[in-house]
Amino acid sequence: MFFADHDKHVKSTKYCNFTIIFVDFIEISLNSAHMLNPLLIAQLSDCHIGTGPNFLNGRIDTESALRRAVAHVALLQPSPDLVILTGDLTEHGSAAEYAVVADALAPLQMPVYAVPGNHDDPLRAREALAPYMPAGADSPGDACCYHLQHQGLHLVALDTVVPRQSHGMLDAAQLSWLARTLDACKGEPVLIFMHHPPLATGIEAMDACSLVSGCDEFAALIRRHGLIQGVLCGHLHRAVQMQLGGAPVHVAPSVAHQIALDLRPGAPLRARLEPPKISLHRWSPLHGLCTHSSYVETFGTDWPL
Repeated sequence: MFFADHDKHVKSTKYCNFTIIFVDFIEISLNSAHMLNPLLIAQLSDCHIGTGPNFLNGRIDTESALRRAVAHVALLQPSPDLVILTGDLTEHGSAAEYAVVADALAPLQMPVYAVPGNHDDPLRAREALAPYMPAGADSPGDACCYHLQHQGLHLVALDTVVPRQSHGMLDAAQLSWLARTLDACKGEPVLIFMHHPPLATGIEAMDACSLVSGCDEFAALIRRHGLIQGVLCGHLHRAVQMQLGGAPVHVAPSVAHQIALDLRPGAPLRARLEPPKISLHRWSPLHGLCTHSSYVETFGTDWPL
């Protein structure tokens, strides 16, 4: 009856308050619709450019694998708003390898951000890939840590590399930097990305060289902030989901070769040529982070259902 009689009674005292509430609701809904546009983030990891022609008996060319992954991202619809690379961009950290990485990433039109992995040389990577690694002046020591914001989401990059070691760590200086950075983002959503996963997965050989120091303090900072939307990692060459400090942790697969899933105690580390994938994260303030796996290969034509 209200809508049918609205024109007759809109000025009456009986309907005055309701009319104001109704108009306000429409205005809030329109503003919220603008705020809730999802943010799409493509995550590529563990490119290992520079493995050479004899790697895995010549069965994988990591440069071609990265270029195929980049081409896949460039064709996605809707197009990702940004791309994140979670380490091990190269195999040896040489200037020539970083030149290949830069050339392979050049076709991407959206912002690209990266952190180094244990196979990288963080300083050389920052020099060669400066647009992709905008380390802040307050970054602790030589670490490639930085903070930026994109469409309402804070992005915090952590450098977990221990030079010339396979394992990772977050030392006191990095944790202090992270604490200050998260304090500056108090009450606002944050997405963290880094190379080494902060938790064990059961793949013992990889767990031994994941984040081995600073995990508890890292979890406490995540829990204290309360609005960490996720922690994105690489290193494992497998898609893995975990939880730390109440926040989801996602490990992306490699765009090249994977680590065989073997949860037996003492199992040897082996590579496996599973179909390469990227991770595609959809984030909105209302629904948080939703993560999809997107195969680089097409697997033929889609069929209508």
